[in-house]
Amino acid sequence: MPSVNSNILVWARKTAGLTATEAASKIRLNEVRLEKIEHGEEIPSESILLRMAKVYRRPAVTFYLEDIPAEANYGADFRGRKKEYTDKDQALVNALLRYAKSSQQLIRTTLELEEAIPLSFVGWLRQKWDLPQESKAMEHILHNMSETTYSDFIQDALDGLSLILGSQCTPRIYYKQPNKNDSFKLIRSSCERSGIFIILRNDLGSHHTKLSTDLFRAFVITDDIAPLMIINRSDSFPAKSLSILHETVHLLLDQTGISDFEIENPVEKFCSRVAGTWLLPLHVIKEELQSDITNVPEVISHISDDRKLSRMMVATRFYQEGLIQQEVYSSLMDNYRDDWNKSLHEKQKASKTGQQEGPSYYVTQRYQLGNQTLEFANRMIQSGGLTVTKAAIILGVKPSNVFKLLSIE
Repeated sequence: MPSVNSNILVWARKTAGLTATEAASKIRLNEVRLEKIEHGEEIPSESILLRMAKVYRRPAVTFYLEDIPAEANYGADFRGRKKEYTDKDQALVNALLRYAKSSQQLIRTTLELEEAIPLSFVGWLRQKWDLPQESKAMEHILHNMSETTYSDFIQDALDGLSLILGSQCTPRIYYKQPNKNDSFKLIRSSCERSGIFIILRNDLGSHHTKLSTDLFRAFVITDDIAPLMIINRSDSFPAKSLSILHETVHLLLDQTGISDFEIENPVEKFCSRVAGTWLLPLHVIKEELQSDITNVPEVISHISDDRKLSRMMVATRFYQEGLIQQEVYSSLMDNYRDDWNKSLHEKQKASKTGQQEGPSYYVTQRYQLGNQTLEFANRMIQSGGLTVTKAAIILGVKPSNVFKLLSIE
């Protein structure tokens, strides 16, 4: 039997964003003893290795590898505040990306056995415009496009979105939904019917591992068989709608990556512009304005409430179309962020004091996983194409909870 690689134990701890003191406490081990294990002076027991695997969020088999694994490729990182993230922050994000990657690979492998038909919309826009797949090269081309060419490019992307969403999901239909939650469900279900797996996550299984929207808004894996998105569940419903559309544009561009809608990156700027234009076309803004822009905040709030959008997104569309200046836009966004943070604080406070009763565990998990993921897992288990253990990895639950989650008798 191979022996545990002490170098990998150190690597696993550090990439989990933990000091030796922190790790020893979480593993329930004396720090001196942990140091001995990491120096190869003591062989860890199986129970200790299992606790390490849980705390470091790595499969226990990783500790037996001969060499430290190469850094995984999660595509482009479009986030604009990367330098502000701590090691712990990045470790949480990386753990989430590993879950996304392993789930997507399992889904793809299973679908390939069914001889799944490739999804033609993945990479459609990149191929139509003969663009490079490498993100930096694409950024350069987008940055140097003329205004006329850029407008044509946006229109083609909007056409691509319409093909994916279908005739039952248009901006007008989106606006007519009873509330912002239903509008979000419309966007999500329409993309899922086109073959996109959309999972909502804001933690790694406990409130101690919650990921804020400052760490990530969304992540997409481009693939012509099993494209998969992870959307931050902490966001508001309008923001989640925008995230799905934004990431769908990334699929049209054939761009895997993690986003927070950093406005200065040319690729992110383009995806946000297309998603925002779909949700709030210029002609709709003009209908609301009617040549009167004397009270911008009031107009923005009216459009937001009437069309199931966020005030941040509406303000951004005003700025994109040159209807407000940078100073006004920055001031509005600061105010809206403050309001959003206050709202989050009140929700967290109500949750801690028991004023809000949340749904059951299984209801929450089903909502996060979405119909596409649940139906896929159910169908594949029934047909024998997927084991319960592998289904548990995709669903992010223990194998013993799979049947309860899927309501399989």
